[in-house]
Amino acid sequence: MAKLLLSGYYGFGNLGDEAILASTVEALRRRAPGIDISVLSANPEETSASHGIQAFNRMSPLGLLSAIRGSDLVVFGGGSLLQDSTSFRSLLYYIGFIYLARALGKPLVVYANGIGPLHSPMAKRLTRAALLTATEITLRDPESEIVLRELGLDTGSRVSVTADPAFLLTPAPQQRVREILARAGLEGEDKIVWLALRGGQDECFYKALGEAVASMRTEGLCPALLVMQERDLPVSEAVKRSLELKGEKPVPLVKDIRPAEALGLLEKGFFSFGMRLHTLILSAHAEAPFLGVDIDPKIGAFCRMVGNPVLPDPRTGRSQDLIDEFRRFVDSRSRYQSAVKERIPELRRKAEENIDMVLRVLYSTV
Repeated sequence: MAKLLLSGYYGFGNLGDEAILASTVEALRRRAPGIDISVLSANPEETSASHGIQAFNRMSPLGLLSAIRGSDLVVFGGGSLLQDSTSFRSLLYYIGFIYLARALGKPLVVYANGIGPLHSPMAKRLTRAALLTATEITLRDPESEIVLRELGLDTGSRVSVTADPAFLLTPAPQQRVREILARAGLEGEDKIVWLALRGGQDECFYKALGEAVASMRTEGLCPALLVMQERDLPVSEAVKRSLELKGEKPVPLVKDIRPAEALGLLEKGFFSFGMRLHTLILSAHAEAPFLGVDIDPKIGAFCRMVGNPVLPDPRTGRSQDLIDEFRRFVDSRSRYQSAVKERIPELRRKAEENIDMVLRVLYSTV
């Protein structure tokens, strides 16, 4: 039986990365039912229970050795793992993992990665050297291919631009989605605006957002908070409390959900406002229009690729009237939805190419 090891940012409660894992496992099982899949995770027990696969502790040296030795192919990614914006230490972990797989004689493929940003010369050198060891590389966006070229890597037959694996995710059953909506007090709402927030912005931004929420309500929309990662909960709750202190009725808040459930909820949305990439990717997958905030280069790049708007990073100090921005978006919503629907079939097809690549390399090694 062929054995695959998946490595990424799994088990940290980030709904985007968990969507990558869920969609990858689902697609591999659909295409190759007999395959043996295992994964590295920060929370092996939870990951194993959620996906029905063996999970190893990503921080355990013995666990890493056992996982790699027991595999026929190591699948590195997806997501933005090779970057030093989070920390140089994080980059070193992933590069060290790539070299460990090589030292143990296991082939490794880079799977649907977003490469960069890479700021320091050392980060660039180390990343280039690590990527040279990969058997094949797929990238989830054209900007990552540009980064590889800037690193001096040949982007020929060994490298291809595909799409994020989350485009292969199947939404949760409608009954489950209705249960979550009912629990949040959203049953029967047909103009839900999903707000997926992230901390780290100036207080003025969240104040302006609160004013926009109040304005949306007067115009017949139903704003609701969608928590994509546990660390996003405090800022969502703070916005919720600030509105209640002003006499506004409570804003529905949805948390502790699975990726397939998030996809099902976004399908029910009028549009979404996202500060995390996978809020936008899952919205696009659901063929729902979205408005992004350019707090990360990958967010702006994705919005432009799909033809939906992106607001400037609030940290740049550029002024913006969120009430007007939301109104303009609603006025053009049908156009943005059409742009999404036009691009999604191609993105789903490209996402399947990641699975094609993994299975092709796997069966050439066993």
